[in-house]
Amino acid sequence: MDKPLNILYLEDNPQDVELVKALLLADDLSCTVISVESSATFVAALKRNDIDLIISDYSLPGFNGLAALKIASETMPETPFILFSGTLGEDAAIESLRNGATDYVLKHRFKRLVPAVRRALIQAQERRERRRAEETLRLRNSAIEASINPIIITNSLQPDDPIEYVNPAFERMTGYTAAEVMGRNCRFLQGRHPDLSGIASIRALLREQRAGQVVIKNYRKDGCLFWNELHLAPVQDVDGHTTHFIGVLNDITETKRYQEQLEHQAKYDFLTHLPNRSLLYDRLEQAITYAQSYQRGVGVAFIDLDHFKLINDGIGHDVGDQILTIVAQRLKKTVRAVDTVARWGGDEFVVILYNLAQDDILAHFLQNLLATVRQTVTVEDREFNLTCSIGLSLYPQDGRDMAILLRSADAAMYRAKEQGRDNFQSYTPEMHERINERLTLENSLRQALARQEFVLYYQPQIDLRSGRMVGVEALIRWQHPEMGLISPARFIPVAEDSGLILPIGEWVIRTACAQNKAWQTAGLPPITVAVNVSARQFSDKKLAMLVAQVLRETSLEACYLELELTESLVMHNAEDTIVTLRALKALGVRLAIDDFGTGYSSLAYLRQFPVDRLKIDQSFVQEISTNSNNTVIVKAVISLGHSLNIDVIAEGVESQAQLEFLHTHDCDEVQGYYFSKPVPPEQFIEVLTGSRYNGVA
Repeated sequence: MDKPLNILYLEDNPQDVELVKALLLADDLSCTVISVESSATFVAALKRNDIDLIISDYSLPGFNGLAALKIASETMPETPFILFSGTLGEDAAIESLRNGATDYVLKHRFKRLVPAVRRALIQAQERRERRRAEETLRLRNSAIEASINPIIITNSLQPDDPIEYVNPAFERMTGYTAAEVMGRNCRFLQGRHPDLSGIASIRALLREQRAGQVVIKNYRKDGCLFWNELHLAPVQDVDGHTTHFIGVLNDITETKRYQEQLEHQAKYDFLTHLPNRSLLYDRLEQAITYAQSYQRGVGVAFIDLDHFKLINDGIGHDVGDQILTIVAQRLKKTVRAVDTVARWGGDEFVVILYNLAQDDILAHFLQNLLATVRQTVTVEDREFNLTCSIGLSLYPQDGRDMAILLRSADAAMYRAKEQGRDNFQSYTPEMHERINERLTLENSLRQALARQEFVLYYQPQIDLRSGRMVGVEALIRWQHPEMGLISPARFIPVAEDSGLILPIGEWVIRTACAQNKAWQTAGLPPITVAVNVSARQFSDKKLAMLVAQVLRETSLEACYLELELTESLVMHNAEDTIVTLRALKALGVRLAIDDFGTGYSSLAYLRQFPVDRLKIDQSFVQEISTNSNNTVIVKAVISLGHSLNIDVIAEGVESQAQLEFLHTHDCDEVQGYYFSKPVPPEQFIEVLTGSRYNGVA
């Protein structure tokens, strides 16, 4: 026995008590004998709840062993009960056994008591284990019945692995009742169009008698398809032979649909539903591989809509988006089924022409593209007459890899614009100089960080209510030793394409934070420094870690750093954006959406973004008092921001009229040349120490 036993002995004869104790101890039975002699003391002892066995005399003062047995059965029904008496008759012995006694021993045969005790304890232990097993089985059966996951049990010993059991969840998921599926093989769930790869995986698991997981298409009783994540596990007997298989089903249809949506979003433009750059690269690489194998040609046509910015700025982005969508679908219908039309970005498209054998058809094809774009587009009862410029590069003569072909087509497109637009130009070797210039710029850019050629300029942001400076935007400039001060508009696109934007962006964040901390240490009023985050930076999963590291290194409090992200960037993949924004927000930094109004924001997503400010694009501010569309847009953005408890800042403020309009319509903050051009840090101290600006508040 693992622990000393507590044996309760009901006996009024002290000599018999001593006899029993001696017997049990002599047999090396590890136990403690607790003796009681009356019904009252017996009942009190039973309340201890740690009695392992009861021995009782039959004849007792005021009551007998049968009465004691009844009390024990009601109080401790699992505890063995042995009658040990010298006056027990046959009838009384039979009645005691019928009422639950484990055994009886006559006192004149006292040596039989110890074996009887041992048998009783063993039998009691077996009963407890059996009842625990029964309870465990009952609980498991109840859990299976109540499980929200469908469960199937099949018999591996029978031909064709028939179903022996399904739970109610299976009936709810599939629409089949247990009676309808009993004895059938599970293949009926595969319908008329079976998933061959999934079936092969299931058969391998059954054949090899091992556990595994399979995702397979199944069909409900009504014919509806659902994706089933099936977990299979073998059940073995004591000899290790598989007798059954248990299958747990999980309906992952919604998950599969969501994955398909994410895959579509990752490869297709959310506005036009054309392939995006990622899918374009993949298809162009495939086209080049095919052309190499079969000595065919590939054409890359780079298309840019002429003067489209005038439509966006003058009429509005909603109309511009509708026009882009219509043009995209027309281009798609113009090309062959084997060709690809992709949206490069903004108002630019790329067409991949597969399997070219004759160059003479290209001119006719490009003329068709020009004519397609020239077709009048009607949006909101307004007619728009568009044109485009097209640049063409050919594999293999203009380049043998994807990047060169795209660059060559891009260079040819700019040549088409120089030639007056509404035409196409093929790449020529003369355009190589233009590409070399870009490559030279890229190579110089790679050395700029090491040579410390970058500088940050700062432009103040003013609170319209107090007239005080509350923030500053950090703007990068490139001080090239030969070309002089280079605008970011010229080198940032190159940095984006080459991947150099990541180290450059890291330098900007670190330098801006260090400068802001230096101003604070010098005793200047604390302000927020805003840093622009590029698309490639934002997609880097280490961005939040980088920001946290920079804040630690510079000792700048997180609340004094603001990260600006363009509207088109945050809406590119809204679900992932929410995750990244929340990770950044958890650091305590401020978040702003830059160029607001130029993208395609969804209000449903905007409400989920933990942003602090919306930044009205300067294109709306420039003609705010003369262009009614701009007026409406600016008012709407301010109202939208305030309804979502988000501050609104307008950039590009250059006149008193613009300032007064924004102040009248309750814009929170402004920045622009009206207050200060971006200036280097040594000049900015004079701006920072100014406490108020004329014409504000």
